[in-house]
Amino acid sequence: METNAYKPTRPVIPASGCLLLAIFCLAGMIEADSAGAVTDGTWKSLSGDFKRTGLSENSGPELGCVKWKFETTAPISASVAVGPAGRIHVGCEDGKLYTLDANGSLIWTYDANSPFLSSPSSGLNGNIYVGSKNGKLHAIDADGNLLWTHTTDGPIYSSPAVSKNGTVYVGSQDGKLHALGKDGSELWSFETKGPGVVASGSIFASPAIGADGTVYIAGLYDPNLYALDPETGNVKWQCSFESGGWPFASPVIAPDGTIYQTLLYDSKLYAIEPSKGTIIWSTDLADPCSAWFDPDADGWSEPALGPDGTIYVSLDDPYLRALDPNGTIKWVTRLGLTGGSTLTVGRDGLIYTASDDGYLCVVDANGWEISRFKSDDWLNFPVIPTDNMLIVSDAQDTSLLIHSTSNTVWVIGREGCETRAFDLHWIADLEADGDVDFADLALLAADWLSCTADPWICDYFEDELYLQADTNRDQYVNLADLTVLAEQWLTQEW
Repeated sequence: METNAYKPTRPVIPASGCLLLAIFCLAGMIEADSAGAVTDGTWKSLSGDFKRTGLSENSGPELGCVKWKFETTAPISASVAVGPAGRIHVGCEDGKLYTLDANGSLIWTYDANSPFLSSPSSGLNGNIYVGSKNGKLHAIDADGNLLWTHTTDGPIYSSPAVSKNGTVYVGSQDGKLHALGKDGSELWSFETKGPGVVASGSIFASPAIGADGTVYIAGLYDPNLYALDPETGNVKWQCSFESGGWPFASPVIAPDGTIYQTLLYDSKLYAIEPSKGTIIWSTDLADPCSAWFDPDADGWSEPALGPDGTIYVSLDDPYLRALDPNGTIKWVTRLGLTGGSTLTVGRDGLIYTASDDGYLCVVDANGWEISRFKSDDWLNFPVIPTDNMLIVSDAQDTSLLIHSTSNTVWVIGREGCETRAFDLHWIADLEADGDVDFADLALLAADWLSCTADPWICDYFEDELYLQADTNRDQYVNLADLTVLAEQWLTQEW
């Protein structure tokens, strides 16, 4: 962490006390390191690696400025990948795969003539694998040349997983997991079940690969997690979820092999034993404080793992949960007022969350919001490819809206920001200059005067969710926000 890190004194209320503290977190960043390059293959696929842990080998920034940004003409609805030589691969719904260097310069573009809906994956020799809406998996070499395509019978939302021997596993909305050889030939396929009497299933989840090569996959309408033999596709075991919930997010594999799974239509997190597929424990993430939660909240995004084994989960509500590896809820923190977030954790334990309210938040391992980054559009899938760098992208579809801006990939870093605005800044640093002082107090006072008195929410301008001085993201500007500012002012280090 930075030496002048804000150390909040307000306590996070444990979930066992059935009270939640409303706090919201911050944005992503990235920049070239001192040698001018990002470490090779530091973010190979969705959630960083093919175990889908969401845990980076690097520490992201607490504060920073936008080092550069790259604009596209359509949403970036999946995570970027960072391959060898620090090349950043961006799959876009305009049908193009953009490959950038660590400074944001475009190296090459590959046009599939069909929207890319899944995260690219970086495999052997720097080859990139990415699925498109027309059902094709594209294999592209490091210079942007097409190697081969493999056609499935449905759109591909699943991010491919690449084994150590080069086998590529990818799920399709045709309900099958396809195992492909290095030349794109199909080695085998495994079919998940459809809903009710409908035979055809559908796969949105991305396959995960265990330490022994076992492939884990689940189908959307099929309330089971399957462990498959990587050579034959035979089922080693299946874990049935009695709730009948649907697996939308990918399975996540912890260092000890434990598999974590969230489901649609089910508010539980499941921990699954890897050798036989038995459920070790399940924890209802909506039950402990039901008055504060949406009882229908469920799991659309992958959990992320902390360096100490803590599991972080975002359901389809504004809360971030932290659980011990034994399934006990450590704390719950509210992140604004909108739905769930995509998550990444840095090596130092900081959690980065990106949400469709346009904010990327940084939360520490105790559940305190530290800083935040604001854009005008939906944000998703923060990526930490090297120390003190963070990438976050924009997934908003502007095609039917009157909208002046393009979709964007933001790269945020800490170095060289001394004379620039801090786009990623402390929550009470309203002026975004790196300090909390009288200027921030003046901005808070101005917003306070423009805000209606309790119990009415503030009179927001246009479609803005939060006023600048609404530091605790509850849609009021009042004494609570002044307290946050005062605490940070008094505790910051000069």
